[in-house]
Amino acid sequence: MPSPALGRCRFCLSEDVALTREHVFARWLVERLRAFRATRAAQLPADAAADARLARLVTMVCGACNAGWMSGLEVSFRQAVFARSRPDHLAEPTRRTLSRWFTKTAMLVAHSANKELVPEEQWPDLTDTMPDGMRVGLARLRRPRQPLDLEFGYEESAGTESARLTGVAVQVDDLVGLVTRRSSVTPATTLWPLRSHTLRWTTLPVVSRLSDLTGDGAIARRHNPT
Repeated sequence: MPSPALGRCRFCLSEDVALTREHVFARWLVERLRAFRATRAAQLPADAAADARLARLVTMVCGACNAGWMSGLEVSFRQAVFARSRPDHLAEPTRRTLSRWFTKTAMLVAHSANKELVPEEQWPDLTDTMPDGMRVGLARLRRPRQPLDLEFGYEESAGTESARLTGVAVQVDDLVGLVTRRSSVTPATTLWPLRSHTLRWTTLPVVSRLSDLTGDGAIARRHNPT
């Protein structure tokens, strides 16, 4: 078996460390949702077109990050979203967990497509907090077509190579997190920055498509709120 590649970990900034493969969507989540064949080919770089399954998206991190804060974040996310019995409202620790997990996932998905959502100099912030300037919205998806999915949001001419990536929507079952640098997450409800309003699982806004959060309609609502 070949030796692990040595390099610099973008999260803890350790130099010349063995880098390990970290699945963007953890194996436990793929198995839980039976999302082995879920795809989003349009979001992947050209050289990954041969296998566009979301379960195959990987990044390289050091073993300490992989087995440390990233593993802990997965455990906290699983407990928050899939607990058999959970409180109706989202307490502050749960909001922090969901915000960090959706941000970590969105930025790695963007990176796998050779795009930047969070500047790499801010990646180390995510090991224990949230990067400055990020907003996270939370919503539910009506009748998901598959258990895992993604959608990219762009500024102005959406979807072109020159367009600037401004947000990524990450769907887990019927839950959707929108991670963006825009000033609003409408029509989602604000998960991050933390607000004082009560947030409940049962009253999250419902959208019909991920593009309701990232597409032209969402942009228009942000510019002309009702």
